[in-house]
Amino acid sequence: MYVDPRVLRRYEEDERLWQSGRGDLVRLRTWDIFSRFLPPSGRVLDVGGGPGAHAAHLADAGYEVLTLDPFTRHTNRAAARAREQHGRSFHVASAEARGIPVRDATVDVVLLMGPLYHLVEHRHRLAALREARRCLRPGGLVVAEAIMRHAWVLDATKKGLLATPRIWEQFTRNIDTGFSQDPTVHSGDGFFAYFHRPDELRQELADAGFVDADLVAVEGFGWLLGDLEDRMSDPEPLLRAIRLTEREPSMLGASAHVIGVARRPAAPVAA
Repeated sequence: MYVDPRVLRRYEEDERLWQSGRGDLVRLRTWDIFSRFLPPSGRVLDVGGGPGAHAAHLADAGYEVLTLDPFTRHTNRAAARAREQHGRSFHVASAEARGIPVRDATVDVVLLMGPLYHLVEHRHRLAALREARRCLRPGGLVVAEAIMRHAWVLDATKKGLLATPRIWEQFTRNIDTGFSQDPTVHSGDGFFAYFHRPDELRQELADAGFVDADLVAVEGFGWLLGDLEDRMSDPEPLLRAIRLTEREPSMLGASAHVIGVARRPAAPVAA
């Protein structure tokens, strides 16, 4: 089970989701999307689930959840979370997205809330999506998150980093190829990922055999607000505004993350 070590260097999902302001926005928006798209109950497979933040939330909501992650430090933390979910259906195992140890057609939802951007090669992303499709029951949902192509340009501009040496070379490579870093260089500790265009995410879902794909912006315009941390002290008005614009194509491109929700085709009806 090989995972590029450049991914592990910067993979701390708990820190990201619980940061004041932006982390709160991502976490609450993600859970809002779950609440509206997932079936009211069922078995959820959280692939690349890290230390289990989403899994714990869904277990609290009554779902049966299996979290898979290739990194021991994450599965250990997820297992500790699972032990705290007394009486809940929350399980943890070690695996990665291209080789899921689950029987065919046995889950209702597969979450891919990280594998699609950490698998930088197209063939590996398709392998992960096809594995998700294999595990889903007919009619089941995949919920797959991608980072958008212009996220780093927007983020760096917001943070005042435009005078940083070689940043314009980074922008050009990122926009032209989707790679956050030169994939041939294995040194350094920068964020290593693939950044999608919205239509590319939709096409990858279709190529993997999914239908009825729906794309929604996670942060939308909200992550670019200078007073985001203050707004998140009373988040509902901002969450409501982002919800109104979540499918707008221009908001998909401006969002740091987009979630694609698609369905495994239902079994054909017998004549």
